[in-house]
Amino acid sequence: MSYQYCRVEAKDHVLTVTINRPEQRNALNPPANHELGEVFDGFERNPEHWVAIVTGEGEKAFCAGADLKHARDHGLEKFVPPSGFGGLTSRYERRKPTIAAVNGFAAGGGFELALACDIIVASETARFGLTEPRVGLAALGGGIQRLIREIGPKRAHGMLLTGRLVSAEQGLQLGFVNEVVPAAELMAAALRWAGEILQCSPASISATKAIADALDGQSVQAAIAGMFALPAAKALFASPDAQEGPRAFAERRAPRWNNPA
Repeated sequence: MSYQYCRVEAKDHVLTVTINRPEQRNALNPPANHELGEVFDGFERNPEHWVAIVTGEGEKAFCAGADLKHARDHGLEKFVPPSGFGGLTSRYERRKPTIAAVNGFAAGGGFELALACDIIVASETARFGLTEPRVGLAALGGGIQRLIREIGPKRAHGMLLTGRLVSAEQGLQLGFVNEVVPAAELMAAALRWAGEILQCSPASISATKAIADALDGQSVQAAIAGMFALPAAKALFASPDAQEGPRAFAERRAPRWNNPA
């Protein structure tokens, strides 16, 4: 299926989504946001898609955030779908992992989009920042909360209250970036991460994500006590993968995982 504001490619259970507005540094207007919402709706529904990679077209920007020219001319009403900026920032019950391959500026909503992903792989030229205060706005797509959770309040406030940009290497040191690679190796690195995830059971990944997400707002003790009641955890034990994994290990062969529902 073709899209106006992004390119979508599916191969070997990996869905690669490339934001395609390079003239606007891949900034998102309302139609682009809603289109990406549809793309990730489809990703969640399609049993053949196990992992998604999101990146930006060109070398300058992953996503420069909201298209402020559009906001100036048309306002912010209905700027994002219910699933949030880029179709991801308010998608709180994702069952499948998403990797951000950050190829340049990830500013404002673009950084919020990357933070909403499970893994961030960055090129050496990447820059990150919640720059909204510098244009009279605030990071209302979850970036404030996610950044504080990722790197702690004092270090987060150093970014939040200045709107400054930090380098990919600083992001790695702060802890919100998983790996930094040369720009030419970015997509290969993201696909390598996806390949490692694909070695795992999709049912196991879904259960792991649900258990990790359920920790928010709970003590470790409460989260452990309640994890077996989570639907994804129950589904794991009922999944064919729960029998296939031990069987494949005993037979010294690669497991044949069942497609997720």
